[in-house]
Formats: sequence, C-alpha cells, structure tokens
Amino acid sequence: MMGTHRIRRSRLLAAVALGTLVMASCAPTLPRPYLESRAAAQRAYGAGRYDEAARHYHEAAMQASRSRDRDEMLFLEASTLQRAGRTNEARAAYEALEKLSPTGERAARCAYEIASIEIEHGDEQRGWQMIESVMRRYPGSGLAKRALQRYVKHLDDTQGDAAGLAYLRTNMAWLRSNDMGEDATYGVADHLERMGKLAEARDTFVECATAWPYPGGALWDDALYRASLLDEKLGDPRAAIARLDTMLVEREVSTFSGSYERPRYARAQMRKAELYRDALHDHAAARREFRKLFDEFTTSLLRDDAMWEAAKLAAQDQDTDAACESMKLLAKTIPDSRYVPCTQLVCPAAGAGTAPRVCRRYIERSVDRADPPAVGAR
Repeated sequence: MMGTHRIRRSRLLAAVALGTLVMASCAPTLPRPYLESRAAAQRAYGAGRYDEAARHYHEAAMQASRSRDRDEMLFLEASTLQRAGRTNEARAAYEALEKLSPTGERAARCAYEIASIEIEHGDEQRGWQMIESVMRRYPGSGLAKRALQRYVKHLDDTQGDAAGLAYLRTNMAWLRSNDMGEDATYGVADHLERMGKLAEARDTFVECATAWPYPGGALWDDALYRASLLDEKLGDPRAAIARLDTMLVEREVSTFSGSYERPRYARAQMRKAELYRDALHDHAAARREFRKLFDEFTTSLLRDDAMWEAAKLAAQDQDTDAACESMKLLAKTIPDSRYVPCTQLVCPAAGAGTAPRVCRRYIERSVDRADPPAVGAR
C-alpha cells in the first residue's frame, strides 16, 4: 500500500514538472530592450524620479513586441506623469492611449483618469459628466460600478439624496441590462433608508437579495442584514430573525484551506442571539444562539463575546452550573480573552484566580447593569 502511494506521488510530481516545462516553453520571449527599459523605469519610479521613470516607460512602449505590453507601458507613463504633477502631459498621454487602443484593457481607466483630471484641474461640471460617460461607454469594465457610485454620491452631495435616488430609478432599466442592477437596487434601498422611508427601504433590500441571490449576489448578505435591522426598527423582531435565518442557512464551511464565509455571517448569528435576548426576552433561545456562535464560527472574533453573553444569561437565570461551564470552556479555548479574568462575576465558585490580569471595570459595570459592553470595546 505504501509503495502504491509512493508511485502515485512520483507520477504526480513528474506530471507537475512536465506541465511547468511546457508552460515555460510556451511563454513569450520579450525583447531585451523592452525589458531593460521597463526595469529602468521601475527603478526610477521606486526612487521617486518620476520624470525619468516616465521617459523609460515610453521607451519600453516603443520597444514592446505585443500591443498589450505597449499599452501597459504607455499607461504607466501617463500615471507616472500624473504622479509627478505634470497634469496636462498626463492627460494628453491618457487621451493618446485611449485613442490608440479604444478596446484595450486600459481604455476605461484612461477615460476615468481623464475625467478625474477634468474635475480637479479643469471644468468640474464637465468632469462629472465625463465620469457618468465612462460608465456608459465602458459598461463591461470593473470601473463602471465605481463611476456609478461616484457620480451618484456627487448628486447626493450637491443636490441631496432625492437627486441620487431619482437618477438610480430613472436609469434602472439600463443599469440592470448592463450588470449594474444589483448595485443600483441596493443604492435605491440605501437612499430610501437615509430619507426615512424605512418600510420601502426594507422591501427594496429584500428585492435586492431576492433578485441577486446567493451565491452570485455580491450584496446578498448585506441586503438581508440591513433588511433585518429595518425589521427591528419597524417593530418586528421575529421578521428580523427570519431574515437572518435566510442568510445563515446558506453558510458553507470550508473543510480544508480557504473559506466560503460571507462577512456578515458571524455578525448575523450574534445579532440573532441579541434579538432573542433584548427584543423577545427569550433567554433560553438567546443562550442557545450565543453558544452556537462560539461552537460553529471558530474563526470569528466574536466567539468570546458570545460565550460571555451566554454565561451572563445563565447567571441571571440562576443556572450557575451552566455559567461556570461556559467560563471554564472559554478559559480553555481562548485563555487570553478579556472576559476570563471576570469569571468570578458570573461564577462565584471559581474564586478570584491567580491570573495576573484584572477584570476591567467596564465589564464589571456591564454585569451590574445586566447589559453587554459594546462589541469590540477593550
């Protein structure tokens, strides 16, 4: 059996080595003058000699054998001139590159930088129109969403939230057909919330999560989480919990390396427990959900906060054994937690202990008030 494993491993290593050799043999050979000029530009840029770097980038562009390499060097020339404060020359370089390669990888970025230069150093109003134009001319670029967000924020800042909302709604059909509908719908909900239209905002966040569901929806978890916050504000904590459950049921745990965790998952689990505790006054459910966070969200920074809250609730319920068991497990699992020195507050039988650290006063006060310290406070 061990011999079979060694043979398989040897074959795998041989296959990897062969693949590496094939890839190396297929790699393009770049002209030596191009490589030398590019290296000189990088050295000059790193030393802060931007004028020299821009000159070398231009030389490298002229010596490139592939249009992609040429465009990249010309773009770096323009951005280096911009860094050097030579705004007019930078703008001219961006314009020349966009004209030279209107469908190239750097065309959208050139247009975006030209618009930014116009805003900062030319006709500001025209510059903002150019930002909006970047989105429409290059809808498939990653910069399109950035241009949309920046333009809408400009409308909010200069004309009020109603103007940004109106723009998103007026252009929603076009935005949806050009892969920006999720951002636009989320933006509509955000505007409605800021304007105090909470029920409509909540419904729009739900619409966003429904139209762009997991796993494809980039804003899916954010939309559901914010909808749950609005459910609570609107006086429906059970709906808020149901919204969090909709999110958490999709949680995937990576068995080996990497993670499928969405940023909101652990916070959603914590919030679910807090809703049971604070809004529904269901200590049993709250303790269960706090403990679930500790047990299942093993990489979350909220684990010790959750276990502490579970122990506090157990103490309030006069379930001393459960409170002591929780603190004992916390001390074993996360010995440097800020709550470990405070064990005696919820488990008097534990004694003062011999740890050199002392329980912080804000934690003591939170037990006296029977409410939690702010998560993240230290």
